[in-house]
Amino acid sequence: MTGPACKTCREKCRKCDRGRPSCQRCISKGLVCRGYPDQFRFCGIASRGKWKDARIPALDEEISPQRQETLIKNQIKQSTSGSSTPPEPRRSRRLAIDSMLVKHADEVDDITGLLSLTQTKTLLQHSKKQIGLLYALLGFSAVHLGKLTGNRDMHETTAVEYRLKAIRALGELIYKSQTTSLSKEEQDTVFATIQILLLHDIAETGISEHGVHITGAMSVCKTILLADGFNGQRQRAVFFIGNLAWLDIIRAFAGTRRLCFTQEIREMVASAGGHRFELVNGCPREIFLIIGRALEKAKQYKNDWTTDEDFRSTLLGANQELYSWDPRSKTYPSSDARWVNVGIAFQFACILHVHRLLDPLRPANSPEIQEAVLKILDATADVPADCTLIELLIFPLFMAGADSLSRHSQYYVLARLREIERRSEIRNPVPADLLGKVWAARSAKDGNENISWRDFTCFPELTRQHDYLII
Repeated sequence: MTGPACKTCREKCRKCDRGRPSCQRCISKGLVCRGYPDQFRFCGIASRGKWKDARIPALDEEISPQRQETLIKNQIKQSTSGSSTPPEPRRSRRLAIDSMLVKHADEVDDITGLLSLTQTKTLLQHSKKQIGLLYALLGFSAVHLGKLTGNRDMHETTAVEYRLKAIRALGELIYKSQTTSLSKEEQDTVFATIQILLLHDIAETGISEHGVHITGAMSVCKTILLADGFNGQRQRAVFFIGNLAWLDIIRAFAGTRRLCFTQEIREMVASAGGHRFELVNGCPREIFLIIGRALEKAKQYKNDWTTDEDFRSTLLGANQELYSWDPRSKTYPSSDARWVNVGIAFQFACILHVHRLLDPLRPANSPEIQEAVLKILDATADVPADCTLIELLIFPLFMAGADSLSRHSQYYVLARLREIERRSEIRNPVPADLLGKVWAARSAKDGNENISWRDFTCFPELTRQHDYLII
């Protein structure tokens, strides 16, 4: 049966069987079905298609409160009588036409209802002030829809056109920030635009070329800090900067020299961002700060800004902190017990990386490496595919997969990545592609020599390396 979902199912975000006059799913759960919304309707005269120049008639009658009460009583009577074939309700001329025009009336009803709101019109009008942000959003929508529907013109032409306009507008704002102070709204627009452009990169290739977006965000952060400080009271800015700071950590896993956000900024967003940071990025804030310090020291070491003794001492301390961190004593964004599994997965993903920073040549079959791999795989195994938390686990799964030696563990990692792809409807090709290269290279060796996934993300001929966004 087609048509919009009932109001009760829509509010509870579940599938509706669209039974008439009452949803059987509501009845089976002992709930009162609140009926169905009006379907899609044209305002005035249709301009195209079969119904061109035809005026769509309005609904024949409005449902009064008394009529609603009668319908609810009839529904309750029907649910107790066990009738499985409810009578067909009276249909207006408008509904008869709608049934021919609309295939996905529930989705259309959501969109048209949203667009008709005065608040939506006000926000869209306001967004014209920051047209670059609107271009970025349209570009991301185009690449997502194009990939989802197989429309190459949508994601190869339309998305690129909007993306270029967004980048041009973003460049103008960043250039302005070098010569004058941006307003708070303009600063937030820079961060939001950059984040959407990064989502565009993730949905398209998983790679942000030459790392310009995150580096650009950092330049604006420095301007803010120099101008008037940043105490975390601007929650919108904290939210965006926290997400960008986590992406900065992700790209630094592929090469420590790419790290550009400071520990000061990471500490600010960890304290001011609250649980919103973990809701979006998954990584516990304590782990975020520990690995941030380790990567910062590794960057200093790579650039010959510190001694070997200082480098090793800092990383050994970070490893000790990571091992001693207790995921079960932490407060999480919700009471869902599986948040502990998410915490463990990120904990041992970072432990794996610190081991690699300390000894890049350590083979994958070493006990410490395989223990960390097993911890991640066991933790993620307890998060089912229908749980929203699974979408946060791409990075830990990738880190475990990079050091997985058995065929069954490699198959498990790829299967979980495919589950996440189906759930999110966004395919980031980078994790599976990199894992395939690592496994192929390792199969040609004897197993006693480490094959690093970072070997496939660094290109000496590039002055500015690409960002690999493994989320």
